[in-house]
Amino acid sequence: MSSEELRQIVRNLADTFNDPKVRESSYFDYYDDSLTIHGFPLNLPTNKEGLKQFIYLLWKAFPDIKITFEDIIIEGNKVVTRYYLTGTHNGAFMDLQSTGKKFKVNGMTEFSFSNAKIIERWNLVDMISLREQLTS
Repeated sequence: MSSEELRQIVRNLADTFNDPKVRESSYFDYYDDSLTIHGFPLNLPTNKEGLKQFIYLLWKAFPDIKITFEDIIIEGNKVVTRYYLTGTHNGAFMDLQSTGKKFKVNGMTEFSFSNAKIIERWNLVDMISLREQLTS
């Protein structure tokens, strides 16, 4: 796949993540069934099912969550994104009950692709800042 094709897939992935009307029906279609994930809570499986569990938790806790890419860097079959997440805490997340507070946190994700599907995902999100914003 070309760099521009990979860039468009990642942009479409974000658009799907951000749209409550379509995300549950199509967000996970971007991921191969052989997916391996890294950087998620340790109690989750490191596969597509673990990703689903975490993303559904996010959507439930932060129904208006949005991702905005600031950088998309592509080399070979890898795409690295630097982004920020915004939303409102309207449901339980980890050990925190709903606070109604808005947040904005930074993150980075590396995606590896094969045949236009994501086969590996590394995640790093500023969870300390998220907790501080939700509890202050």
